[in-house]
Amino acid sequence: MNQIQYIHHLKGLVNPNALNSIHQLLEKIPFTDGKLTATDAAREVKRNLQADMNNQEVMPQLQQIIGMSLMNEQKFQTDLYPSRVYPFLFSRYEKNMGYGWHVDSPIMGSPPVRTDLAMTIFLSDPSTYEGGELVIKTDAGEIFYKPSMGDAVVYPCQYVHCVNEVTSGVRLAAVSWIQCSVRSMEKRLLLSELKHTHNVLAAKDPQSVETQSVLQTWSNLLRMWADV
Repeated sequence: MNQIQYIHHLKGLVNPNALNSIHQLLEKIPFTDGKLTATDAAREVKRNLQADMNNQEVMPQLQQIIGMSLMNEQKFQTDLYPSRVYPFLFSRYEKNMGYGWHVDSPIMGSPPVRTDLAMTIFLSDPSTYEGGELVIKTDAGEIFYKPSMGDAVVYPCQYVHCVNEVTSGVRLAAVSWIQCSVRSMEKRLLLSELKHTHNVLAAKDPQSVETQSVLQTWSNLLRMWADV
């Protein structure tokens, strides 16, 4: 299967009202050197700022807003099979800042989260900054992402990726990692396609033999593959 199939572009994940609240909160929180949260070789290529994770006044409010956005996004549940989500980091890239090519750590935090997927939520209007593209290496070549404010890109953590240097303006983003109840990205894709097929059939005739058969197959595969 083409690796591009495993990358999800969630459009409008964070709505305008939530984005406005996030920007107001980010103005109240101090930013520190992003290298403090990097590990191994990634520390050498990371040049950005991050909102202070220890700030107990603002950070819980930011996490809550993003959490509500994820709960309201149907594709997040039906396509990604999340079981644990690492607390979001809020990054700021100013002129001449970027994040060189790297692979994310396989396990993060305490309690530990296995990083099956990485998520970047774009919090700046792309017209307000130059550069700053998220670039992911796939078997089809490098793919560049600089979507609308409020959009998210979710991709397997085993992919090498980078953030291009910002040449003007400011790039804000929220970043997290997801542990999936179904580890294999190939199996997640098959389950997602099967569930979408069931939804199409159910919209026409929810009680048909075909509809019930597809649902049964999806349920049995998920039961077989899920780690809970």
